[in-house]
Amino acid sequence: MSAPTPAKNVVVLGGGGAGATVAQTLSKKLNHAQYNLILVDMRPHMIWLPACARMVVTHDEAFTDTAVFPYENVFPQGKGTFKLGKVVAINEAKDQRGGQLAFDNGETLNYEVLAVCIGSHWPGPLNLPNSKDELNKFVGEWRSKFKEAKDILLVGAGAVGLELAGELRDEYPTKKITIVHSQTLILNQTYPVKFRKMVGTQFRARNIEFILNDVVESFPESDSGEVGLKSGQKVHADLIVRTSGPRPNTEFLESSLGSDILTEEKFVRVSPQLQVFSHPSVFVAGDIVDWPEEKQFGKTVGQAAVVAENIISYLTDRPLKKKYTGSPEAIVLTNGKVRASASFCITVSDCLQRH
Repeated sequence: MSAPTPAKNVVVLGGGGAGATVAQTLSKKLNHAQYNLILVDMRPHMIWLPACARMVVTHDEAFTDTAVFPYENVFPQGKGTFKLGKVVAINEAKDQRGGQLAFDNGETLNYEVLAVCIGSHWPGPLNLPNSKDELNKFVGEWRSKFKEAKDILLVGAGAVGLELAGELRDEYPTKKITIVHSQTLILNQTYPVKFRKMVGTQFRARNIEFILNDVVESFPESDSGEVGLKSGQKVHADLIVRTSGPRPNTEFLESSLGSDILTEEKFVRVSPQLQVFSHPSVFVAGDIVDWPEEKQFGKTVGQAAVVAENIISYLTDRPLKKKYTGSPEAIVLTNGKVRASASFCITVSDCLQRH
């Protein structure tokens, strides 16, 4: 009697919001007798990024457990495994589907199909380290910085900068908090002018100051001191925090799969099926997808459904029929623990028409 055919690997690379959602969806859909589902990440835990602005500010030591939790919760009924490690290269098989992941410790992992969900690099207090001990130390250091500073300057009035300012005002009612932002209104043009003005009024009512339509051109060597603005203005602060948007974490994709897969902004070019052009065994979800919409956790639900269904079709040699058409633009913006503002639009173009 012939030996049974060994199961092949379906690998999800990256365990943030997108990767965890793709893995959870695949866990329910895969034939687990034929395929091993493996989630790979360099962290031993998942981080709930929307909670991190509060995590790095609050005096509540237990709050970290709200934002950080183990990957064992990802797989329904345990149908999937987690592998800890840092992937440094993707080596595609020649003239056939699949390939092999190379890890920084020399290990390799074969895959039949790969979902890449490696997210973004975040600046400042969201540039979180990997291990739990390093994470706890990092969070403690930022809490101390915020506590000791009397005058805090945030650079960027997107969602991260605004929500961090709200958390800081809750914890420290008397500290001076200023936000520098490059546009004439807070947030960006995705959202209606009326909403952006309203949110600005709400934050100013909490004694948070804004310097708008200006850009920081020079930073001091440390995270305190004087910054120089494009307008010529000089601003001094005890603590300077970069709260600008993230950048896609795609450096090793470029070296592995070629620079032609990336846009000038380093997002991954994909088909409507969220499949990487000229790399049929590779699908993508999350922040690194080149799609004209805001990069938000809420988008990953729709993307995960597309990626999971198309992976199943790919494995069974059926046409990839599921297409991603975008998600409604929406934002729920917290202003501390008990205040929030929300904007909901049907499409990006609908938002723009409301300016």
